[in-house]
Amino acid sequence: MAVCASQELGSAHDLRVDWPVVVLNTHHSGLAIARNLGPLGVRVLGLTAVPTFPGNASRWLEYRPAPDSLLEQERLLRMLQNLARELDHPALLFPTRDHDVNFISRHRSALDEFYLIAQLPATELEPVMNKELLGAVARRVGIEVPNGVTVRKAEEIGQAKVLRFPCICKPLYASQWRKDGLWEAVGRQKALKLESYSALESFYRGFSHLDPVVAVQEWIEGDEKDLQIFGSVCNARHEVAAWFTARKRLQYPPLAGTGIVVEALPLPELEEPSRSLLRTLGFRGISEIEYKRDARDGRLYLIEINPRHWDQHGLGAAAGVNLSEALYRDVTAQRKRLMQQRPDSVLWIAEVEYARHLARCALGRAPWRDALLGMSGKRTWSLYDASDLQPVLARAGLRRKGPRL
Repeated sequence: MAVCASQELGSAHDLRVDWPVVVLNTHHSGLAIARNLGPLGVRVLGLTAVPTFPGNASRWLEYRPAPDSLLEQERLLRMLQNLARELDHPALLFPTRDHDVNFISRHRSALDEFYLIAQLPATELEPVMNKELLGAVARRVGIEVPNGVTVRKAEEIGQAKVLRFPCICKPLYASQWRKDGLWEAVGRQKALKLESYSALESFYRGFSHLDPVVAVQEWIEGDEKDLQIFGSVCNARHEVAAWFTARKRLQYPPLAGTGIVVEALPLPELEEPSRSLLRTLGFRGISEIEYKRDARDGRLYLIEINPRHWDQHGLGAAAGVNLSEALYRDVTAQRKRLMQQRPDSVLWIAEVEYARHLARCALGRAPWRDALLGMSGKRTWSLYDASDLQPVLARAGLRRKGPRL
């Protein structure tokens, strides 16, 4: 099911909420979707195979235990079909992980009968998910991409000798390393910075028998603040309908991990290249484009696109741009509401991971340089919300996290 949004501008009070939202996965991303839409009156159902996720306890989300989108796809498909029959209106289906995106792509024809889906068909999504194809499109529109090679079999790892080290080794598709066995073999990390070809060869040898396909790219110098983000919603005409910008301030592992502290602030130089890239890709839906600015010469390099909600998307709402609402309006053919990012800085903090970082600092395992970032300024938290305390209480073990059916 798909519709096109109206051209007229709406207001904060004219949202029709007849269509429920079904969220796949209720961790940081799913919880933020519920908090962005639930207070507007939208019914949000959260499906996850993990009963301990704090988002399951949110007042704005109806938690349903569900099969995992990676491990039990057929069971999840049947559950979604049965759930759709319970609902009075077609629901919007929101993925929050690459596994969810892949699941929707694989079962698109069956899901389209029941759900409104703002996700490109699999063939059109391929240039977004595949880092090699994405790099080719980016270069075509004038966006810099780190020099690199794609290795598809073990005998090709020698191609990386021509690169300037240090390099970063990562999967060609973001979800590729999340398989059982492979995830452990790569050290349970999304990517790894390697200082020499011999280090790359040794690392690659440890997992290539499980999956030999990787992307190896030259490392772009800079620290966390040089990792910059353009988060947006594109409508059915592939136009950016709402957006905000941010930069990472702290992540773990450093420079190649998951964001712990992320700062929303206007970065106007990201707008034009991002619009051009999304338009050329023919993109539809929500996305996070990540860049890195080279500390040596200031040039901006494309790192990746996440074609879905991501952990820190709720930061946009704290800065004045509710991407979940913008996507809801577009998919349900409602008037676009003008949203504009405020000029002041806002920090998003993953409080549990931040506490662990402080512990590493105290033990001398991490520098104190950026450890106090989350202690002041305007902040929004991944779990804590004064109007929705249950998730943080659940994480602290002070509230039962069972389903509310």
